Amino acid sequence: MGTVTVTMEVGDPQGRNFREVNLEVDTGSTFTALPREILQALEVPVNRTEQSRLADGSRQPVELGDTAVRLAGKQFMTTVIFAEEGEPSLLGVVTLEQALLAVDPVNNELIPVEAKRYRSGLLLNGCD
Repeated sequence: MGTVTVTMEVGDPQGRNFREVNLEVDTGSTFTALPREILQALEVPVNRTEQSRLADGSRQPVELGDTAVRLAGKQFMTTVIFAEEGEPSLLGVVTLEQALLAVDPVNNELIPVEAKRYRSGLLLNGCD
């Protein structure tokens, strides 16, 4: 499978000021990681610190915040990691799911998907 790179706009928490960023899609990353300097410039506050497991198995604390983003023609709030200098900008699965996007590994692109909702173990999209 190849690499999928996308352009996304990251904004301040009020959704007024935005900056364009290029990100590599990482389905192994829970949250979207963005450069700390961009998030600080947009006055995104750190809401909490959590432990994060890295690809090599080690653990590291990461600072998280919530802010507005624009992706695939949609604007919404998402949780972001304050990435340190030298760390890559990554689009994580939480943001992908919020935008109703999935990775097409054949064409190395993002594709729209429908939202699904479950109730009592049954899929609610005309099946019950």
